Amino acid sequence: MRLVPKRSSLVAQAVSILKEGVRAGLWNDYLPGEMALCERLQISRVTLRAALEQLTREGWFQSAQGRRRKINMGFVERLNTEPSKKVCMLSPLPFQNLPSGAMFWVDALRQHLAGIGYELEIISNQLAFGRQPERALESLVHEMGAAAWVLYLSTPAQQKWFGERAIPCVVGGSCHPGIQLSSVDLDYAATCAHAASTLYMRGCRRIALLMPISQQAGNIESERGFSEFTSKRSDVSGMILHHNGEVRNICLVLDRFHRTASLHDGLIVAKPAHVVTTITHCLRRGIRFPQDVALISRDDDPILESIVPAVARYQRPTSAFASRLCRVVVDLVSSGAQRPHRSKLMPDLVPGETLG
Repeated sequence: MRLVPKRSSLVAQAVSILKEGVRAGLWNDYLPGEMALCERLQISRVTLRAALEQLTREGWFQSAQGRRRKINMGFVERLNTEPSKKVCMLSPLPFQNLPSGAMFWVDALRQHLAGIGYELEIISNQLAFGRQPERALESLVHEMGAAAWVLYLSTPAQQKWFGERAIPCVVGGSCHPGIQLSSVDLDYAATCAHAASTLYMRGCRRIALLMPISQQAGNIESERGFSEFTSKRSDVSGMILHHNGEVRNICLVLDRFHRTASLHDGLIVAKPAHVVTTITHCLRRGIRFPQDVALISRDDDPILESIVPAVARYQRPTSAFASRLCRVVVDLVSSGAQRPHRSKLMPDLVPGETLG
């Protein structure tokens, strides 16, 4: 058993060590006083109190006005005798409202987990996606008692909260800068760099990336990969076009762009719904694909299969993605929140008529 926490994330390490000590029977009924614990763990009283407050909220200890905390032995016994077989996925959308691509890998993940005796439960809680999600997250984690969590479309505040508390958690997507969590995602930077390179090899020298205004880590990575490719070539003009996600705004951005600059002959578009808007709006403006503009969709969706001309797009390896995510979840359940495991998959380019 570890008796001294590592210097990274002291509160999270202290929480983990206190949990191990209680479950191993190191203390009976009551914890030692704060001074004794600070000396034993070699941490400050501020760090210790933060760890104790978190564990009290989770149900490990009973609140006490004195300096010693009473151990909730009933809670500990349940943990020791009935290990959780539930994995919770936290999403801003209920399952029925997820994009079809996400539905496929979530359903595949459910099957992978069921095969090893775990159930997957989808949790949609808007308070957990607000600017201050701490109270909602504390309540959810305490109430659900999950063996591990999967975060979908997660915010920086959410990722930071789970990371600081060393709760077994994997991000179904990309981690925001400075976040130390396990994650499984598509390599969006490489995807957009590859898309720009594909358009370049086709002969496009004026390439634009149409992106929603967003703080999602995958979108940030997409812009980085695109910019890295276009900035390294003096014969390429690269531009990122931002919109707010509304149909009218996408049309305005495209019209403004075509009025103020020469027509770009290569276009990369994120989000399938925005691809539909882009193609239909450009066609009504007399812009043809691929004669005037070659287009690649960063993402895939069954709706794109019904569009004429056929859309070139990147297809997520759904089974491989779900399998990789399942392995990371199982590893977290068995070993706890250890060194973060980052995994990125490269999607496959599906040729289409919009690429030419």
